[in-house]
Amino acid sequence: MRKLNLILLIIISNYSFGQTNLDKQTIERKGFVIGLGLGAGVLSLNSNDTLNVSFSKTLPNIKVGYMVNKRLALLAMLPGANYKYDGKDRGFEGFIIAGQYWIKGNLWVLCGTGLTFDAPAFYTVKDPKAAGFYTGIPAFSFATGYEVWHKGRFALDLQYRIFLGKSNLPNNGQREGISNMFIVGFNWY
Repeated sequence: MRKLNLILLIIISNYSFGQTNLDKQTIERKGFVIGLGLGAGVLSLNSNDTLNVSFSKTLPNIKVGYMVNKRLALLAMLPGANYKYDGKDRGFEGFIIAGQYWIKGNLWVLCGTGLTFDAPAFYTVKDPKAAGFYTGIPAFSFATGYEVWHKGRFALDLQYRIFLGKSNLPNNGQREGISNMFIVGFNWY
C-alpha cells in the first residue's frame, strides 16, 4: 500500500507541476555564458594495446564563453573523466573550443575540438616532475542536451556527451580514450 501511495503522490505532484508550468517563458540568452556540470558514465582507455573499460565520474565539467546570437554560443570547455591508474586518481580531459547551437527552444547540440590532457588529480601530486602529465592532439567533444528548467538567466539541463582524445605517453606510447557521460548541467547566460 505504501508503494501505491508513493506512486500516486509522484504522479499527482508531476501533474500539478506540469499544470503550473504551462505558460511559455522566454529564455534570455545573451552575453557571457558559464556552465558547470557533474555526471557519470563509461570511460574506455586504450594504452599501448591494453583496453580498460570502467565506470567514471566527471566533476567539474566546465564551459565558459559568449553568446554570439540568441541560438549560438562559442565556448571554451574542459570535458573529461576521472579514472584510477596504479591506485591513484587521474583525469583524462581536454581543452576544447566548441560551438553550442540551440535547435529549438530548449534543445541544443554542441561540438568542438582541441587538446587532450592526461594528468594526475591535483590532490595526488607530491612531486610535479614525477607526476606523469601527458598531452596530445586531437580531442573531440560532441554533446546534446535539453534544458529542463530555467528561471531568468539560469538553466538546468540534462546532457549526453562523448569525449574522444589521444595523449602521447613516454617511449612513443599512446593512450586513446572515449568517454560517454550523462551530465546534469548548471548554466548561467
